[in-house]
Amino acid sequence: MKILVAGANGAIGQILVDKLIERGYEVAGMVRKESQQDALRKAGAEAVLADLTDKESLAKAVEQRDAVVFVAGSKGKALESVDRDGAIHLCDTAKNADVPRFILLSSIFAGRPEQGPENLQPYLKAKLAADVHMQKSGLDYTILRPGALKDTAETGAIRIDDSFEDTDAEISRADVAEVIAASLSEPKTIGAVFEFIAGDTPIDEALARLG
Repeated sequence: MKILVAGANGAIGQILVDKLIERGYEVAGMVRKESQQDALRKAGAEAVLADLTDKESLAKAVEQRDAVVFVAGSKGKALESVDRDGAIHLCDTAKNADVPRFILLSSIFAGRPEQGPENLQPYLKAKLAADVHMQKSGLDYTILRPGALKDTAETGAIRIDDSFEDTDAEISRADVAEVIAASLSEPKTIGAVFEFIAGDTPIDEALARLG
């Protein structure tokens, strides 16, 4: 399977690229700067130079891919152009190129922004817009909504639900990357939208219980 990872230079993206390569996938990492390409090549991935705001470069990036994974983010600097429209543009481009599979990394509270922390509500609304667009795309999508991201050790276990009320719900970036990688080979994740946080159920088992 040929997979494009948008946001491959980010904290989760870097972990994910390694995990996908370990699983035997043919991985292309999408980055915006030439200086970011060498690290991808050293990891064993193809480096693709493209920008989420440039539809022409996106069209080239998705060519002949079997799946696209969106883990990009603007860190609050470009909520509309990257977190919302960037995801939407990549979704549309993948559909136009007949890429069947798309995994979109969203956020806890994205399905109910008004219940999230007030300072994060603009971000959550941007994520929700992208999520809704994805659900209407006709692609075999998976929308993942992890809790607050932490740079803690990978546990390999999660807890899944439609929603969590605890605003302090957390999960390690490494576990998020593992959920993404595992979702690619778990049919029950297709068409699924769910929140997940650190828990006690092994990731593969938790995903297999969906539906």
